[in-house]
Amino acid sequence: MTCTIIQATEEHVPVVTSLATKTFADTFGSDNPVEELEVFLKETYTHELQLKEINDPAMRTYIAYDGDNPVGFCQLREKKDVYDFVGDPNAIELQRIYVDKDCGRKGYGSKLMEHAVQKSKKLGKKTMWVGVWELNPKAIQFYEKHGFRTVGSHIFKVGEQGGH
Repeated sequence: MTCTIIQATEEHVPVVTSLATKTFADTFGSDNPVEELEVFLKETYTHELQLKEINDPAMRTYIAYDGDNPVGFCQLREKKDVYDFVGDPNAIELQRIYVDKDCGRKGYGSKLMEHAVQKSKKLGKKTMWVGVWELNPKAIQFYEKHGFRTVGSHIFKVGEQGGH
């Protein structure tokens, strides 16, 4: 495996949009009604929104490549309002980390996580937090393997479905 990770710029918006849409649908598609998933994807992973996030100074988007093939991405987000249960008001959020299902179990997720941790430390962050659906045991196991632990919960909705 050759894994190169770059910080996304405006020219990478189509790559991030495509990866985000595909990986979210692959991960949560079977748990949500098709119509609600489609609406969520169209509202959340638009070209315009990805461009806005890439240009947002409080966000950093990184793309993992195997050669010329984009295989995953992660996003770090600095927020003014961090959930109290995180325990560090200066914490950074690992907002998204996804790897193409065809490239899973090859270490790309771990490489992205290591990169995110390294970048967070360079920003002076001592705490990183992530929201994960409690019914996604693979993700929970991945985060625990990388030192995360459960400290609280919050709601994330896709359409009328709650708890994602």
